[in-house]
Amino acid sequence: MFIYHFNRLIRSRILWGFFAIIIAIAFVAVDSCFQSPQDAQSAGSINGKKIPYTQFEQTVQAIRGFGRNRDNETSANVVDRRAWEQLAARLTAEKNGMGSVKEEVRNALREVPGFQGPNGFDINRYRSVLADQGLTPAMYESLVAHQLALMKNASLVDSATWVSPMELEDELAAMTDRFTVQAATISNRYAEAEMRLSDDDLRTFYEENKASFARPDRVAVRYVAIPVSNYVAHVSVPEEDLLEYYDSHAETYTRTITNNATEPIPFTEVREKILAELQLDEARYCASTAVTYTIYGKLANAGDNALQIMAEQANIPLKTSPLFAADDTLYWAENSKAFSDAAFELDPDRSDSRFGIVKGDSFVYVIERTVFEAAHTPTYEAVLNDLRPRALAKARSEAFKDYVKELRTELRTLMDQGKSFADAAKAKALNVSTSITYTVNEIQNQSFPNSFSIAYGAMTLNKGELSEAIPASAAQSLLVHVQDRQPGDALAAEMMRAQVRSGIARRRSSTLFSDWLSWNLGKQDFKPSRPLSEGDEEDDALAADPDAPAEKE
Repeated sequence: MFIYHFNRLIRSRILWGFFAIIIAIAFVAVDSCFQSPQDAQSAGSINGKKIPYTQFEQTVQAIRGFGRNRDNETSANVVDRRAWEQLAARLTAEKNGMGSVKEEVRNALREVPGFQGPNGFDINRYRSVLADQGLTPAMYESLVAHQLALMKNASLVDSATWVSPMELEDELAAMTDRFTVQAATISNRYAEAEMRLSDDDLRTFYEENKASFARPDRVAVRYVAIPVSNYVAHVSVPEEDLLEYYDSHAETYTRTITNNATEPIPFTEVREKILAELQLDEARYCASTAVTYTIYGKLANAGDNALQIMAEQANIPLKTSPLFAADDTLYWAENSKAFSDAAFELDPDRSDSRFGIVKGDSFVYVIERTVFEAAHTPTYEAVLNDLRPRALAKARSEAFKDYVKELRTELRTLMDQGKSFADAAKAKALNVSTSITYTVNEIQNQSFPNSFSIAYGAMTLNKGELSEAIPASAAQSLLVHVQDRQPGDALAAEMMRAQVRSGIARRRSSTLFSDWLSWNLGKQDFKPSRPLSEGDEEDDALAADPDAPAEKE
């Protein structure tokens, strides 16, 4: 594809290439004028070493994730602290000779299934997948190097994890012992209950969860989406270019025949498909060129309504976006990352950056900023409509927890007075199951309601004990009484020993590594450019010296 574009450029765009060279030289000459403020900033320092803002933001992005799986719920303060912990861990790894090397990064990339083609690692697929996520190869390889350094630290910390024999035996017994239980079902009567929350209740919730309402920089733009298809009729693709494209993508145009063998599809059968694809690609170039000329030739110095006039002349709707942050996914626009990046680079007061051009697959967008909202924590009044349902949900949840806790206390009292669990539960108008016998390690082979919740909720209990509340769903909780518990099969326990020991070690190491990350950051000379939290001096003090005793209230 690269060769195809290069040939087209030489054949028909020499003049454009000449202008591009002149423009490039001009940009180099005034590079400092166009440098992003963020590129010139550091996010802070660790032991005197400045951390570039771009590196910090890449770490934050990796923590939150990409695409539809991105975590937008965790507060910025929490994510920022995790980012600093990871950056400090990477520097510690490099200091101790455990940083990643290029060969390790290269090997890790080659093992990713999503980058594989018919003949193994496919560089074109690799670049395409990254582009879909708004990443460049350099950015992604930096993230991989970062993760490899963290993995080495985690392995070192994990090597210090010790599983005691007593802990292992308890876990094996919980997995293989034979339990006989009864379960009482408690319906959540508060799930849809009307609960009156006073202004003080709402304000208290706001203060306790203030960080979760923090908003990053946000912008809103107005824009026109110019269909690329408008330019298809103005382009043509020579026959030799179609053949060249077909030859360079031979592996794409194959079909399966008998015995799972493949054969090439003749050019004549796919010619129209290739023509449509290359025409559309050429139309994208034409659309982008035409729009660029219109913007910088006609609109740059026009009045406030220049974009509206352009939309009316082209008979295209002028749309206005909602406010969005740099990391938001813009489902209403193609190429969300490029659209967002362009929007945050706009400056209404400068003719050379008043408008932005964003290339998509089906549209070319011309955008103009209308609103800029700086990062801030909204006032209580500003978020009251969003706050109220969250506060109500919390109040309902806490009311149900208190109800179940009180109910459990009453059941335990009745049982201590001589009633059976079933009679005590019936006295409180609860539905009680018949006796259920199972072993945890074979629970997948047994079928009864809420089997996994019951099995794992009661696995640490002894005969005669009553469980705490076990959530079964948003509408129900369970209380489980262990009627009997008998030793399980010794052979089954022995066969599971290695697996259970490994599971305990994994659970512990994940917690241990998280604690180590926090401890390690506290041991560094750590100076962020912006506070990790507003008014959280105690947490910052602990981060600076985690071994210091907490101040008593």
